[in-house]
Amino acid sequence: MTDPVSPAPTSIRMRIHHNDDFRVDGILRLIDEARKPGPLPSVLKTMCEQVALIAHADIVSVYVREQGKDGDHLVMRANVGFPSTAIGNVRLRMGEGIVGTAAEVLRPISASIAAEDSHYKHIPELGEERYPSLLAIPLFARGTVAGVLVLQRGEANAFTYAEIALATALATTFAYALESARAESTELAPRAARLLGLPLSPGVVLGRVLMLGTLEAIRERASNIADPALVAERAFENVIGIVRRALREIEPKLADPELRRLRTYTLMLDDQRLRDTVHDECGRLGLVPGLKQVARQYAIASFSAGEPDPLLEERAAEVESLCLLVAACACEFPLPGAGSVLVVAEGLTAMLALTVAGLKGAGIVSAGYVDASGLGVAVAKAAQIPLLCDVPGLFAWVRPDDSVLVDAKDGVLRINPPATQIARYRHGM
Repeated sequence: MTDPVSPAPTSIRMRIHHNDDFRVDGILRLIDEARKPGPLPSVLKTMCEQVALIAHADIVSVYVREQGKDGDHLVMRANVGFPSTAIGNVRLRMGEGIVGTAAEVLRPISASIAAEDSHYKHIPELGEERYPSLLAIPLFARGTVAGVLVLQRGEANAFTYAEIALATALATTFAYALESARAESTELAPRAARLLGLPLSPGVVLGRVLMLGTLEAIRERASNIADPALVAERAFENVIGIVRRALREIEPKLADPELRRLRTYTLMLDDQRLRDTVHDECGRLGLVPGLKQVARQYAIASFSAGEPDPLLEERAAEVESLCLLVAACACEFPLPGAGSVLVVAEGLTAMLALTVAGLKGAGIVSAGYVDASGLGVAVAKAAQIPLLCDVPGLFAWVRPDDSVLVDAKDGVLRINPPATQIARYRHGM
């Protein structure tokens, strides 16, 4: 007698995962983003946003390994959670900090309170002390470390093993994006873009991009200065000379209200107390830490009455710009001179605008908001410096030394413009 044959199943017990699992959806989008063409910073930025959602991270950063004259560095090229000014300006050597150590040992590193580890490197501009929990994962491309993916959280709780495994898997998509970007030939796929912005000072100019960065970005080169107080004093004099030269040319062109307002801040050029403070703090702490301390003192003073004083806040911003210019000059970084277009993240102080005017810079472009009633705009107009602001996606496309055509008449910025556009500009069309 034979065994009865079981009836064939009428259905298969399976589940199709539709758009009801944000993590699955996020991972699929992440993979898709890694394959997309376009500027690498823009691709990495979108990927960071996806990882922040998938991994419940407050901060997601990507450091890319880049070669320079002084060796390899890990440079922050995309981020979610930190100020946009950190992009391109936060740099670590291989083996420096927890991030650099992860790249050096080729393994993920986590810490529940990163600042308590001896490898930790504090970067004041980031305010990362608010996000103590850290996970750093090396990214590999073509058999070598191409960068580091960093996740941070506001709670002082270590990442779990499951979370580390998930983040390590997510990191492979970043490695793919980096490898794809490096495989592209710049001759076959040059970067070029046409971006729109808000013109605040009219004019059309062609020039090369210059970015001053931040004080922190200058720290490494400044660390080798033997007598920081003396170097700061000389650099201060050089910057003041540039500013005074601009003032002599533009003061007759300013309206009385703007002139009076500007003079309230340019009095700092003769402020012996400010000079002495710069000299003393740089001698005590070093060039960059000393200048940062000076800027911090003026920033704190703007809250002396318990609430921010707009005039004192504006003065503090001018002092901070002056300190940045002094540091750049002291370390022989290029200042915005003839043929250069100064690119800033947002805002425009009078000190920066006066420096561009004094050195005959070509133009100024800001990625973000610039107060049209600010002194920086008044200076740019008086000096006939084309100024374009509110340019979305600027830092996703622009690089130092890029050729840019600034049309602050029609509100257009062309990055690495084609030869036809350059010819039209040169022939006044």
